[in-house]
Amino acid sequence: MATRRYQPGDNIVLKPGIFAGGQAFGAGRIVSVLPAAQGLVHYRVRFQNENYERSIRQDDIDVLASPSSLPPVETQARAEAATSSWINANAIRIRK
Repeated sequence: MATRRYQPGDNIVLKPGIFAGGQAFGAGRIVSVLPAAQGLVHYRVRFQNENYERSIRQDDIDVLASPSSLPPVETQARAEAATSSWINANAIRIRK
């Protein structure tokens, strides 16, 4: 399962040369998180100089220029493990 780094409302910057023509895009704001496809999280992003939204993959975002408002993945995994149930649904076997 792919882990998401950003949430709606975060500002992001794309890596250079993502779109044809080498246009430089200004800062974009994440509008929503889309379902993961082919192991990558997709985001719906609106850029400042456009009046429509684009679908962007997580690997198209410049991570160094785009700080995340979510906690680091390790902290998030520990938090999920602490709040998870003591029952492991994958270990339950049912006779036929």
